[in-house]
Order: sequence, then C-alpha cells, then structure tokens
Amino acid sequence: MKIVADENIPLVQHYFGTHEIVLKPGRAINHNDLLDADILLVRSVTQVNAALLKNTKVKFVGSATTGSDHIDIEWLKQNNIKWALAEGCNATAVVEYVICVIAALQKLQLLANKKCRAGVIGVGRIGSRVVDVLKKLDFDVVQCDPLRAQNERNFISTSIEEMSDLDFVTLHTPLTKTGPYPTYHLIQQDFFQRQKQDCVLLNTSRGSVINFSDLKLYGENLLWCLDVYEHEPDVDFEVLDLSVIATPHIAGYSVQSKYRGTQMVYEAAVQQQVIPAQSLPAVSFPTREISFNDSQISWQDVVLAIFDPIKLTEQLKTRLVENSAAFDQLRKEFNDRYEFEFIRVVGAKLSKDDENILQQLI
Repeated sequence: MKIVADENIPLVQHYFGTHEIVLKPGRAINHNDLLDADILLVRSVTQVNAALLKNTKVKFVGSATTGSDHIDIEWLKQNNIKWALAEGCNATAVVEYVICVIAALQKLQLLANKKCRAGVIGVGRIGSRVVDVLKKLDFDVVQCDPLRAQNERNFISTSIEEMSDLDFVTLHTPLTKTGPYPTYHLIQQDFFQRQKQDCVLLNTSRGSVINFSDLKLYGENLLWCLDVYEHEPDVDFEVLDLSVIATPHIAGYSVQSKYRGTQMVYEAAVQQQVIPAQSLPAVSFPTREISFNDSQISWQDVVLAIFDPIKLTEQLKTRLVENSAAFDQLRKEFNDRYEFEFIRVVGAKLSKDDENILQQLI
C-alpha cells in the first residue's frame, strides 16, 4: 500500500510506517504523485478535489486538521473515496492562542484588563470554549451563531447586524459560501464601522471570512490581529504592516495538537477498514518546564512565556519582506509550542487575583 503525505504531518512513520510512504510539501502534492497511491494524508494547505484525485487509485483521504473547506467532500462521496478529518485536534491550541493574544494586548495596554465587551462569532467546538475563557477573564460576551440558535431552543444568538460597540471580536466560523448562513466575507464594511475605536479584530478561522478589501478601506478604527489571510501564502503586505499581531496560520499548532491529529487520522483509517489495526507503542505527549527565578509577575507573563504572538509577528513581518516563501517556512519551523496542560511553571510569584486567573486558564 502506498501513502502520499504532507511532510509536515508528524508521526506518519510511527502510525503508517509498515506501508510505503512518500513525503512532500503539502502545497506541492499533485495529481501525478497520486496515480498509484492508495492513501493521501494532508493538512489544510492541500486542495483535495477532482483535479487532484480523478483517475488515481486513492481510496482514503485523511486530513490531520479540523477544517474541511480544503476538501471537496461531495466529490469524494460520489467517487466512493473514504475520508476523515481530525476534528477537534487543535481546539485547545486555538483557545490558548486567543488567551495569549489577549495577554499580549493587555501587556501593551491595547486592551483593558476588566469589563471588556466581546463578540464571539461562531460558537461551535472552539468558539464555545473561547466564550468560557472570556467569561473567566471578566469579559461581557455576546455570541453570534445562527445555526445553533436554529437548532437549540435555549441558545441566544445576536445577529451579525446587531453586533456593535465591541472592544474585542474573535472569529471561529468555518468558511462556507452556500447555505442559509454563508460566512464568506461575513465581516465587511458595515461591521467594521459599527465597532468602537481600537476594537480588537482577531481571526483564527479562515482568511476569507473577512473581506480584506473592506478591511483596508474601512477597518482603520480596529486593531487587526490575524492568523489567517485571503490568498495564503501570498499575504497582502499592507495588511501585514498594519496588523498589531500577524502570525502565519499557526493558532491551532501545538506539539500536542499535531500529535493528536495524526493519531485521529490513523484511528479513522483503521475504523473504516482502510488499513489493518496494529499494536503500536503509545505516544507520550512531551512536557516542558518554565522558570521565573522567583520573580513577581502577572498571569499574562506566564502565558506569554509559553507563547508570545508579538515575537512571532516581528519574525513574520521581517522575514516575509525579505523572502516571499517565509510564510510556509515559519509554519514549518513552528514546532515547539506546548499546550498549557503540558507546562510546569516554576518560581512564579503572582498576586492572589492573578493566581486565581492562571489556575482557571492552565
């Protein structure tokens, strides 16, 4: 059995090593690579559709990511090709990315520490956890998810048109162009103009949920914090320059989320009888210690020691100007961020309030 896999998916050899494996950059996987392949393993950068798979031997597509907008699932179904997503594998990493962005903005005094009014757009697996975190941080939260309101009697959804005067907006919707509530270019001129001066706009979902042309024309009043962009990896340099935080689509990246994603795809392939089950040694998630030398710090200092989006922003802005391939290079190099659960904090002196917040977050 032959497997073609994105070279940036970890543990492929561990889970699929009894088969022939060909590793390639995800954006470089093409039709010819798959003519005699049985399994295709991808991340979100590979567009999986008829152009890629027609007249190949591929019988299973596994995506080690949680989104599906890069896969033509209907075409796979019509052609009897099995498929699986690693749904939820990166939820913790994205939620913790949001926490780190808030911490960074508060340290820069660009976001208040108390009584912010936040809007969460898309309140599914990730967004619902973000809502819980924001409430723990004493944010007043309004939620926008018309699909949940349609299906859940007790869920209160504020329409996108009614969301205004916010201090903080975070996007967690899938990218859809059809259906009753399409999200393509959902955030545009009218939305920008309804928000407060210096409202934070954070997007960790998909770039095209925001109309970037409108953002440049009408979003000057907002503080842009972007992890995703239209037309990745070709990032608009004007958008990059004007963003307070700009990271290379890594919000869902952690050592643990990547491990989790590969394991979930392997388990799906076994469950769907694409490959036989194997007796494999367990994969242990690594841990890390962070020391503060008994210094007096804040909860924000602790989470920023785990991951500081400002530092990564500086790298992206510097390197992308010098090298157009830096976006994907930085994504590939970003492989040492640990989730909070796997961090041991030593020597941190915090106020009682900060200690209580940290205990709720970590």
